[in-house]
Amino acid sequence: MPDVKVPRRSKKTLGHVDGNLEVESGAIITPETDTVTVDGRLETEGDVVFTGALKVREIDGDDGDLEVRGDLTVEHNVSIEDGSLSVSGSLTAHNIDVDRDLSVLRDVTADDLDVGSRAEIRGSLKARSVDVGGSLEVHESTELDEIDVGGFVRLMKSVTCRTIDVGGSVIVGGGKITDQIDVGGSFESTASLEFNVLEVGGSVQLNGDSSGRQIDVGGVVRVAGNLRFEDTDVGGTIEIDGNAEGSDVDIGGFFKVGGNLNLTGQLEVGGKCRVDGNVNANRIEIGGAIEATQVQAGRIEVGGLIATEKGVKADSIEIGDRGRARGPLVGDSIQIGEKADVEDLFGKSITMEERSRARLVHGVDLRLESGSRILGEVLYTGSLDVEDDVTFAVEPKKVDSLPAAPL
Repeated sequence: MPDVKVPRRSKKTLGHVDGNLEVESGAIITPETDTVTVDGRLETEGDVVFTGALKVREIDGDDGDLEVRGDLTVEHNVSIEDGSLSVSGSLTAHNIDVDRDLSVLRDVTADDLDVGSRAEIRGSLKARSVDVGGSLEVHESTELDEIDVGGFVRLMKSVTCRTIDVGGSVIVGGGKITDQIDVGGSFESTASLEFNVLEVGGSVQLNGDSSGRQIDVGGVVRVAGNLRFEDTDVGGTIEIDGNAEGSDVDIGGFFKVGGNLNLTGQLEVGGKCRVDGNVNANRIEIGGAIEATQVQAGRIEVGGLIATEKGVKADSIEIGDRGRARGPLVGDSIQIGEKADVEDLFGKSITMEERSRARLVHGVDLRLESGSRILGEVLYTGSLDVEDDVTFAVEPKKVDSLPAAPL
């Protein structure tokens, strides 16, 4: 059968069209068996329905919706201008360009998918690039190179992708994103996720054990599992139910870890840090408070409170003015700020600034400034430099060797 034209609001049964097929608005095409095959181009104007499967070289639709009640297989491209595309089976094409909505009940396979408004795929999606102006929803697995969506994305099953760029919010079912996730609003993974760079303006929820190289979030991060990373920068709050392992952490507000925190670099928290297990880091800077079972680091600076069950061990420990320490402090160099209140100190060089207070002091060289108070034992093996008005509950004693420090 050569070129065929189906007039407006007519019904026609077709099998194999050797040439092109032109269908006008309101027409309904029924296959002779189960599939209409068009060797050439399908051109539609207005709303058109195929009641069975369709195989065609390419599709050019204009000013209406195209509905295919079966599988749609296109050798080259699909273009629907000022309309939508609905497929009740699977959709396969080279490029798919739909101005309005795309609805597919089964799988979609394409190189490039471009939808102006909303795309819903109830099967799986496999493509090189996807660009949707409004929302994208995929019910089964997703395998892509890049996703660019203006509004909302929901990928319910596992995702394999290089980049995700979304202006609104994203939900994925776990998987692997090899390059970058850039989301303006919120991001959630319902299962374990492996990623490279995660940049989110609002909030992040990760369910299951996850790992990535860089995390940069403006608001809140919650992780229901363990988290491995290199660098994490969060403007607000981050809560990790399990263990956290990485290089550097910079948190503007509150940082909570339900297990252990192990860092090869720096931990910097502007507000409060709470770790139910142990903390290990090269350098720790806390503006507010840190609570943990045990803390070990190269250098520790705390502006407010450091509270541990087993103690703190570091090369250098500095407690800020009016700061507090609960639990023993063990270090080569320990400096206690003015009016600070600490418990037991064990170090080589210990300085207590004016009007600070400690419960016990064991060290090599001690410097106790004016108004400082020690409520218990003071032992030293080197030098003792005491200013005026220092209060001792027990007279300081120089010894040949110090008792073993905790930790």
